[in-house]
Amino acid sequence: MPKLNIDNWIDNQKDNIISDLRRLIAIRSVEDLSAAKEGAPFGDKVKQSLDAALEIGNSLGLKTRDIDGYCGTIEAGNGDELMGILCHVDIVPEGTGWSQDPFAANIVNGNIYGRGTLDDKGPAVAAIYALKAVIESGINLNKRVRIILGCNEETNMKCLKYYKAHEEIPTFSISPDANFPVTNSEKTILNATFEKKYNSKIEMHAGEAANIIAGYASATVDGEKVEAVGTQAHASTPWEGESAILKLFTKLSNMNLEPEDAEVISRLHECLKEECYGESLGLDKEDASGRLTLNVGIVDWDKDGFKITFDLRCPISMAESEVKEKLENIFTPIDGKLTSWNFKPGFSVPDDDPMVRKLLDVYIARTGDKDAKPLHIGGGTYARELPNAVSFGPEGYMCTSSCHVADEHIGVEELLFNVKMIADAIISLCS
Repeated sequence: MPKLNIDNWIDNQKDNIISDLRRLIAIRSVEDLSAAKEGAPFGDKVKQSLDAALEIGNSLGLKTRDIDGYCGTIEAGNGDELMGILCHVDIVPEGTGWSQDPFAANIVNGNIYGRGTLDDKGPAVAAIYALKAVIESGINLNKRVRIILGCNEETNMKCLKYYKAHEEIPTFSISPDANFPVTNSEKTILNATFEKKYNSKIEMHAGEAANIIAGYASATVDGEKVEAVGTQAHASTPWEGESAILKLFTKLSNMNLEPEDAEVISRLHECLKEECYGESLGLDKEDASGRLTLNVGIVDWDKDGFKITFDLRCPISMAESEVKEKLENIFTPIDGKLTSWNFKPGFSVPDDDPMVRKLLDVYIARTGDKDAKPLHIGGGTYARELPNAVSFGPEGYMCTSSCHVADEHIGVEELLFNVKMIADAIISLCS
């Protein structure tokens, strides 16, 4: 394996890699269904981001395709089998609390700052350059390699569902959207919305996405404004943050509210407290895939009542009916109704699976970490959508998590390391 030649080529492409990532970061590619149209089902900005990513692949001489605006592909290699590299070009909203412009991709102390640098535009650019590096090395691939660029991973992954309905399914896939050394298990993800229609004196609009721990929340009650400050975090790791929404429920529970408002707030506070494991609901369960986590992600509350959206990451052994029953127990006494339910089962690929072992060996060879073991996470990646798929980076080695929070960033050296790791994976799995 001519690793040094590939590494040198990647190092020489440093400025181009950074420039192309900055180009993508400049696009605020948050899903906007109000701007959806044929060829751009998730809005103009997401389509613009997809187009820019495909242009990068095209400029490097790789084969590109736009699949009706749902996703795109960048491909090289030969063979009957197909390796997928699953990335996405959409982002969550930027939120507040940034020290840098979230769309300027400023480089400060060796870190590139911006929404999407880590999740997942940085890894997408890394994958494109990794594939080009392998081609430039002259190594013969006995499989085709296809980078699949999805466009609404952060909401409901309709992009990949569309891909599966219309395109060839990869024989196996990796998704550079989780952790090194290799992530081969993901918890079940649940999004649920409950509503209650009634005459309320509370005005509250908090949270930007279900999968973000809200860092700030405010409510107005009869003209009086109440605020709460927390700490943003990814919903899969809520212990790293502090929910401003739950803190606000606590404050409201201590106020003199109208009777029905008081009943509702009291119930919410009693059941949720300021917990992230569902302890007071009897949902605090754990298995080999991890411990259940719960986030109140979005609250819309006005004179006509409330709508509350939850994000839960559940152990894969938990039954859907059990989780549903416990959540409904919050709202049944206050006449709240379940209006949306999306239960996405988790997955687990065995630790001794040949692909898992090869990726682990690649990581050990590059880092020297002989104690490395496969990981189980609460995050949700495209790996759960395709057979024989796991996640491979970018976090975990040199790179700390900053997904879905203010000042998201990736180090320049971490970015180049990711390019090299993906190139190593391609060579190990396809040559």
